[in-house]
Amino acid sequence: MGRKANFNNERNEDLRKTLRDNPNKRQGNRINVKSIIIGVIIIIAIVAIIIAIYSNIGKKVSIEEVTEYDYFITSIDGKSGVIDKQGNILIDPEYDYIQIPNPSKPIFICLYDYNSDTRDYSSKVLNEKGEEIYTSYNSIQAIPNNNTSIQNSYQTGILKYKQDGKYGLLNINGRKITDAIYDSIDTLEYKDGILKVSQGDKYGLIDVNGDEIVKPEYNSISTDGYYSQDTKYDSAGYIISVKTDEGYRYGYINSEGKQVLDTMYTNLKRITEIKEDENVYLIAYKNGLAGLLRNGQTIIDNDYENIEYDSTNNILSLQKNAKQGVYDLSGNMILPIQYDSIEFMGIYINAIQNGERLVFDISGTIQDSNGYKSMQPVGDNKYYITIDRNNNYGVLDANKNILIPSEYSYIEYAFDKYFIVSQNELSGVLNDTATPVIPIQYNVVQNINGTNIIQAINSETNISDIYNRNLEKVITQENTHIYIKGDYIEVSCENNIQYTDLDGNVKDATEIFPNNTIYAKQQDGKWGYVDKNGNTVVDYIYDLTTNINEYGFGAVKQNGKWGVVNSSGNVIKEPTYELTDIEPNFIGEYYEVSNIYQIYTNEITNME
Repeated sequence: MGRKANFNNERNEDLRKTLRDNPNKRQGNRINVKSIIIGVIIIIAIVAIIIAIYSNIGKKVSIEEVTEYDYFITSIDGKSGVIDKQGNILIDPEYDYIQIPNPSKPIFICLYDYNSDTRDYSSKVLNEKGEEIYTSYNSIQAIPNNNTSIQNSYQTGILKYKQDGKYGLLNINGRKITDAIYDSIDTLEYKDGILKVSQGDKYGLIDVNGDEIVKPEYNSISTDGYYSQDTKYDSAGYIISVKTDEGYRYGYINSEGKQVLDTMYTNLKRITEIKEDENVYLIAYKNGLAGLLRNGQTIIDNDYENIEYDSTNNILSLQKNAKQGVYDLSGNMILPIQYDSIEFMGIYINAIQNGERLVFDISGTIQDSNGYKSMQPVGDNKYYITIDRNNNYGVLDANKNILIPSEYSYIEYAFDKYFIVSQNELSGVLNDTATPVIPIQYNVVQNINGTNIIQAINSETNISDIYNRNLEKVITQENTHIYIKGDYIEVSCENNIQYTDLDGNVKDATEIFPNNTIYAKQQDGKWGYVDKNGNTVVDYIYDLTTNINEYGFGAVKQNGKWGVVNSSGNVIKEPTYELTDIEPNFIGEYYEVSNIYQIYTNEITNME
């Protein structure tokens, strides 16, 4: 026993010596333990992050514009159901209304049993099999879009639900985004992916993922209306207001959600014509007087009764004590405030003083009293359309040489080197050498928006002549309807349909619809269908046939009534419907009655 005890004492003493004699080794042991602990913590953190990332995959809501439509509302006898793009009934038409928030997904919100006291419908959500889904939530509804750049009728990625009188958000797949804590949820006008929410009588903003952008602290909130081609509405800010004893007072929050101006102004208006995402110009009224702010900084003090912006020259007219003058956007004076009125006319400023018209250029230099009162740059500044002191129109080149003399009651630029002119209440087209290329004999001449096509109309006969980019007449029709459809134009009348590209060159249906297998064709005054090789597929027995649409159906007209064929030319519905449409659109036996909400019916009487 004693030997064993001595051995243990010696062993313990040896251990103590080792620790005393090798301090670095002891510290090293501590370091190793600490490192292990830190390493474990880091690993746990990384794993947690990875789990969080993967758990959120597919949960973030994206802003989606639907281009592939698979499902449509059908309305029969005042009740709504759902059809697919083959024309098959998926949901029988037995509901007061149906919302299809995302037409590429089989999610159908069926509304019924309207309560006039609460102004609410009962609702349930069905899938393509008619099975009820999202049963954990009450009063689910789609959220209408509100003048955003997304063209779908509803927000495509989110829904709202109601619980205990409050609203919350779900994503389109039924996952809860927010609790039901809001008194209202609506799309904010002109703003993609932003929702206006209220709590009590105060409004704020959240995004489609439920993240708060602006706290609900304001009596009103709206976008400033700014839009650019590149960023769309993303750079638009928000005009907010609070109610005070003196009335409403307005402030400004920028596009990032930062408040730039306190709610101290009686009115605010952004100059949306200035396309600078990084600079926000606001005309701000304080105590009824206007000033100019740039990014929250005062450029022009609030001393003026009114401020108006001229987008051609980026200058301002200011009014004080009923007199007007002109300033630039940096607050520098161009014309003193001493004139009875100011009118911007192209690159000229017209100032009326004591009944006399004085014309200045934008630097404030007075012009010859016998010169033009207006010079409007057009054609990327290659030309000027002028108005002389007798209100006659003409055209100059970029060096201000006369191209078209001042002999016309009206001139507007069409495209290339062409100008639409009016004289003696008739219109035509001249080129830039004043040579008539479309005779001045029509009641109406217009450039079809977004194209290089001219439509010239004789109002007495209601006959339209269509001219291409080279000003060659390519189509003549009576009671013409023109539809711009992406990269081509459809020119329709009661008994004919023709196509052109955006330059007005006539195109065959095989060029416009290369994936179709049959094509509408006229022969001896009757219409039928042929294949790509011109072989007859459907005999020429109809008064009009339309080309097969994207869903695989064509409309056929006979004795004033419309029917339907499929992409093989087989009759789906004999001509039965008396429709006012020049070219009705069919899915199966159902014809379209609203292209906004994609509503179809097979009722014999046309729905107006």
